[in-house]
Amino acid sequence: MPVTTIKSEDQYHDILATPGLSAIQFVAPWDESCKAITPKWKQYADSSRWSEHINFYRVDICDQQDVAMDAAVQMAPTHRFYKDGNKIDEYVGSSYPALERMMGAVVAGR
Repeated sequence: MPVTTIKSEDQYHDILATPGLSAIQFVAPWDESCKAITPKWKQYADSSRWSEHINFYRVDICDQQDVAMDAAVQMAPTHRFYKDGNKIDEYVGSSYPALERMMGAVVAGR
């Protein structure tokens, strides 16, 4: 399943209101660490290992400043995990192994 780009504050709130597990990546397109992790985020979304459990989204914090402010994002890249509208975890950074460990813990419900 592809990564869905969030294009409005209303869409962001609709996603948070959707039941299930959602992961939102907040990125600045000019930032080198964001550029490094974004292709991996796409791979995760395309992998059945992750996509059968998680819905993947992305927010360009430059284009969607209101969403970034509403989410209180302080650094990019930030990866937030929500279950049934509630934030359950967050990873800030671009380490693939650290992000995968967190995703595994989130899917396992830890």
